Order: sequence, then structure tokens, then C-alpha cells
Amino acid sequence: MNKEHIKKIVYSLGKLLGLVGLLFVFYKLSQEYTLHEFIEKFSSISPIILPLFILNMLSTLIGIYAWHLMLIHYARKKFPFIDSYYYFSKTEIAKYLPGNIFHFIGRQALASQVGISQVDMAKISVLFTFLLLVATILSSTFFAFLASHIPTYILVLMVLGSIISILVVIYTYKSFPLSKKAKMNIFLALSISLQGMLLGILVMYQTESFDLGLFFQCVSIYIVSWLIGFVTPGASGGLGIREGTFIAISSFLHIAIASEIIIFSVLLIRLVNILIDTMLYISTLLIENKIKYLKR
Repeated sequence: MNKEHIKKIVYSLGKLLGLVGLLFVFYKLSQEYTLHEFIEKFSSISPIILPLFILNMLSTLIGIYAWHLMLIHYARKKFPFIDSYYYFSKTEIAKYLPGNIFHFIGRQALASQVGISQVDMAKISVLFTFLLLVATILSSTFFAFLASHIPTYILVLMVLGSIISILVVIYTYKSFPLSKKAKMNIFLALSISLQGMLLGILVMYQTESFDLGLFFQCVSIYIVSWLIGFVTPGASGGLGIREGTFIAISSFLHIAIASEIIIFSVLLIRLVNILIDTMLYISTLLIENKIKYLKR
């Protein structure tokens, strides 16, 4: 069996998992809401829609800045942040079609513009992905310790995962300074933490009172769900997998939140994510002439 055949099988499996996840989410949704009830629910949270969009945009920009820092290191020269923003935003939407990982391929085009070899650009994509995974593990562990009702054995496993992740960061990619890897991890951890907080804020807004332990529990679970969706090859931006995972983990941990709130929240956050990625892509069309000017 050749590599291309194996790749097709892996990505087909990712698509299948995403479809199963979506079917699971919509099945749960149909059990909790009618279309009219869903629209009414959406109207009830309208006051926090704008803050959710702002936080999501901030999360994305922080992630782009971390990538920009890595590019500058390999290019060995400074260049405008807008260049990194342009290529990141223009290609990020590719994670939905054809699916995860493919958005990194489009970013190879930036290499020649800033004096980075194609090999180094590939290394950047791998290192960025790895540091993003480490930041996700560390962030979810941090919030899990602040949360309420997380089983001890899960906390122990998360701590072990965090320790292993830190050791791997230290002893791999030695050509990339540890101080810079740490700096990037901080930015990426902040970026992914904001994603978790989006979910936590939305859930808490729909409950009768704000419970800090429950808020951190939602944040930690969502970050883990984000991680699982991200690492599934071929899954369109983790679509279906992230949402299904969050619902499944919440059910497993018997989280003290009504199921209809959980289902509505994960779907709304997904909608916000997609709209932000679409807005970023559209923005690249508006600044394209400026990017072309910078290349001269």
C-alpha cells in the first residue's frame, strides 16, 4: 500500500468522523430544540454576540503574531506583520475544504516572498503545529486545576501529558532557541485559552448564576475538544468532532449544566469561528494591493 493510498484512507476517515460528529450534534440538538425555540434562544444571547466576535478575533490575531515571530526567525530579517496576516488569513479557510492540515500547504507561497526556503517553511508548519498542540495541553491542564469536579486520575494524566510536552519542547528543534519557543508557547496558549473562554462565557451567560469552578471546567473541556478536532486529519476544521467531543466529555463528567445549553453553545461558537475565518479571508481581498506593493 503506497503513501498516497494511505493518505486518502486517513483523510477519508477524518471526513467520516466529522460527519458522524455532526450527525451526533444535530441529533442531540433536535432532541432539545425546535427551530422556533433555537431562534428564540439565539435572540436571548444577542447582547454578548459582539464581545464573542471581538474575543475570537483577538484570539486569531495573537495566533497569527506567534506564527509571524517564527517566520522572522527563519527569514533572519524583519518584515511587516501584514504580510504574515495576509497569508495566514487567506489560507486558514482551507482547513474547512479540503480539511485540516491543508491550510499549511497554502502558506508555503509566503516562503519566497520573505527569503525562507521551502524546506524551512515546511519546518515552520510542523513546529507551529507542535507548539500549538503543546500550548493546548498546557492550557487545558491549567484550567482543569482551577475547575470543579475534575476526577483526580484525569488531572494526573493531564499533568503527565504536560510534563512530557514540556520535555519534548526543550529537547526538539534545538536550532530554534528555547526562549523563542517559550515565547511562542505563551502566545499560543493565550490564543487557545481565549477560545475556551468564549465557550465558558457563553455557557455562564445562559445559567442563573456565575460559577467560577464551572466556568473553568467548560474552558478546559472545550480546549481538549479543540485539540481532538485539530489533530484529526481531513476533518474540516474539526467540524463535528470538536462539538461532539465536548458534548461527550461533558456527559461523561456529568457537568452541572443543562444539555440544551451545552449543545446550543458549541454550535454557536462554531458559527462564530466560521464567520471570523470568512471575514479574515475577505479582508485579504481588501489588502491584496497593499501586499503586492510591499513585494515590489
